[in-house]
Amino acid sequence: MRRGNFRKFEQFQDRIARLYPELTNGENTEENTGISRTLSRTVTFQVTDACNLACSYCYQINKGTRKMSFETAKKFVDYLLNADETNTYINPKISPAIIVEFIGGEPLLEVNLISQICEYFETQAILKRHPWVNRHMFSICSNGTLYEKPEVKSFLTKYADRLSFSVTIDGNKELHDSCRVFYDGRPSYDIAMAAAEDWMSRGNYMGSKLTIAPGNLQYLYDAIVHMIGKGYEEINANCVYEKGWEQHHATEFYWQLKKIANYLIKNNLSEKIFISLFEPSFFKPKPETDLDNWCGGTGMMLSCDPDGYLYPCIRYMESSLGNDVAPMRIGHVDTGIGSTQCEKDCIHCLNCIDRRTQSTDECFYCPIAEGCSWCSAYNYQEFGTADHRATYICEMHKARALANAYYYAMYSQKTGNPNTHELYVPDEWALKIIPEDEWNMIKSLYNK
Repeated sequence: MRRGNFRKFEQFQDRIARLYPELTNGENTEENTGISRTLSRTVTFQVTDACNLACSYCYQINKGTRKMSFETAKKFVDYLLNADETNTYINPKISPAIIVEFIGGEPLLEVNLISQICEYFETQAILKRHPWVNRHMFSICSNGTLYEKPEVKSFLTKYADRLSFSVTIDGNKELHDSCRVFYDGRPSYDIAMAAAEDWMSRGNYMGSKLTIAPGNLQYLYDAIVHMIGKGYEEINANCVYEKGWEQHHATEFYWQLKKIANYLIKNNLSEKIFISLFEPSFFKPKPETDLDNWCGGTGMMLSCDPDGYLYPCIRYMESSLGNDVAPMRIGHVDTGIGSTQCEKDCIHCLNCIDRRTQSTDECFYCPIAEGCSWCSAYNYQEFGTADHRATYICEMHKARALANAYYYAMYSQKTGNPNTHELYVPDEWALKIIPEDEWNMIKSLYNK
């Protein structure tokens, strides 16, 4: 039975599991390497750290003008395709499939390089009869402002069947243009939306990534409704992890989410539209035995910057960290991963991190811990270690838990389906966010 929120688009890892069920044996188990096995890993090429927009909430606070050379890119591809079981960080056994991601800055500033990398990767995989030859995909998230360039259109057309392409749209025009502007202050919504609509009009799937920040929170309901009206059936949204959230933001977040919930239910959209802000399996205690990291930045990903340095994630790069924190490098395309003692120590430390080590007792035993997310690299940026969890979004998670409790109870009433969502938010938490009568109304729905 559908429960008011579901994905229509099949995720790459789910597709691999469906097409290659034999690969699921031993998933997420240790392979005597200290690294968990997963069906697919993401490797990222930062083809440039330049960008033509100046988004107010961007985590890349130290952008530059660097561009990756094709020679550097080829070395990274060769390193990946030559990795065997002696490479305990990444190889086809612990990563039967691979997502090759391209980022910037704005990645389409270097679309010709991206095209060269894709062609080289596939050609070399065929020549080596590599397991990834049939188990790979490419991924690009763009601001959409370069979409109409002929070379961009040519690339997207060529790789459409093996490409996850998304244009970042922050909802409606007001929300988007409140944050996503050119350096001279010009807005970017009209250009970005035209790109997204054109891509979808050609029968392609368009992913979405709506970033919620203190400066645009008040537009959230209007933004979600706008995106639904534009044809989006899956809307991924998340709050930024950085400092800036205050108690009044949590209250506003709840009311915005409640309006979205009422809109979905009133218009019978609960079984047609996926919105990541609503999740029936979240907002409950996590088993003490569940020590998995939410974030893959402790060994489940691999990234290469324009100079060929290798990192556990793009957010450990200097373009994200700025000048006050040293970048966390674990290798280089010329020497591989872990060629120095310092790199080996970094990898070892990252492998030792789990949910228990980086969480306080308050976080670890939180009654709504399920679904609470974090960024390991941002932890490193804030505290000098990835093994210390930043909790600036705590109140926003509580507000989201309250709104989800309301949504699934009302959805149950509308459909007559049993409400299997459970309510774990303590009274004292709820009453800091919503009035007592609102909280009593939600509790009464569950008492019934």
